[in-house]
Amino acid sequence: MNVLEIKHDLLQLLVETNDEKLLEKVRLYFKSLVDKPDSQKALEIQEDAMIEIGLKQIENGQVMSNEEAKEKIREKFENLKK
Repeated sequence: MNVLEIKHDLLQLLVETNDEKLLEKVRLYFKSLVDKPDSQKALEIQEDAMIEIGLKQIENGQVMSNEEAKEKIREKFENLKK
């Protein structure tokens, strides 16, 4: 894809949505990419992706208590020792 095609594709996606929260996220994300150094951008992209995954897991009920998490970690490390 060349630059013109990418711009056209992005514009089409923006025009087709009425989700104000999504549009604001896209606007802020784009602005942050333009305003920050590359290393900071890469870190923030990764952090944002991990946060989004976590939020989706919460929405889907994929949660566990602190005690359950500790037990899973203990089990995992015990299995690695074998």
